[in-house]
Amino acid sequence: MGFDWRKSEAHLLLLSKYIHANCFEDFARHDFWKNWWDSLLGEPSSKAIKWFVDQSMLMTTTDLNDLLSYKYKVTELKDMLKQRSLPVSGLKDELIKRLVQTDPNGMRKTVTGLTLLKCTQRGHEIAEQYLVTEKEERAKVEHQVLEYLKNRKFKEASLAFAAWEREQVFPLGLTTGIGTESKHPNRDRDVETSQHRIEMLNTIFESKPPKIIARLGNEKLEAVRIAAAMMALWGENKAKKWLPADFETGLPFDNDTVVRMINFYATHRATLEQYRSEGLKHIEVLPAPDSCESCKKLAGKHYRLAEAPELPYENCTHKMGCRCCYLPVV
Repeated sequence: MGFDWRKSEAHLLLLSKYIHANCFEDFARHDFWKNWWDSLLGEPSSKAIKWFVDQSMLMTTTDLNDLLSYKYKVTELKDMLKQRSLPVSGLKDELIKRLVQTDPNGMRKTVTGLTLLKCTQRGHEIAEQYLVTEKEERAKVEHQVLEYLKNRKFKEASLAFAAWEREQVFPLGLTTGIGTESKHPNRDRDVETSQHRIEMLNTIFESKPPKIIARLGNEKLEAVRIAAAMMALWGENKAKKWLPADFETGLPFDNDTVVRMINFYATHRATLEQYRSEGLKHIEVLPAPDSCESCKKLAGKHYRLAEAPELPYENCTHKMGCRCCYLPVV
């Protein structure tokens, strides 16, 4: 490796994937992910991993707990515990420990032939520092974006987020195959994308709230709007970190559901506008498979765009809120 890999975000990210035992080959067999990593690293990913091993940053692990944690999901571990009439409560590490203590030979047989790599102490320290630095940088940008939103500076919020996103190894929305980093394949944040984001923020903040949550007072509505905007920008599905402590809406939905209804509303409005620009005249409503009866009654009908029922639907009673969507009628 003829350059300073510690200055390569892609190499540091790759190393961080082995803080916990991992098997790169599982996803590298797929050309899509292999080509992505090879391009970002500037060299074959297999070569980078071998170099990490040669430099004592990575090592092969035979630790039974590591192997079991990699191979099995929590649900599978619980099934194995049930088969042995053992308790199924606790975190994943606790489930594994229980199985290993009770049946070490049996557990070892289930992972025969499995080879994993894991950070050495030195590699672990470097990878952890990288993740800490990335987390701190994201927190700074999140705070900046939050302040822009509170002051209705949507363009500034969009630009600050876009500047951060451009610096990420993988864009938000695309899994890497061995982690949770994500992004759209097109790394260029063009004018169209920026404008779309600003329009979304305008809808979230400046439109009347969807009727399903219209009973919220102004103060609570503002908090929900801010949380909805942050969730939409950062691709998160939990609202707690963006809401005041002990926040309660007084609505028959949990906080995450209420916030999602704001984002769904913005998405559905954008969908109708797109259909209108394409010259479509009618839509139909597609409820979720487990929608409430009120939502199910919307299905099977054709609606003129101007008469489309508002989504999320105000009469929805499902605990997860309305998850209906519009479909074009062509």
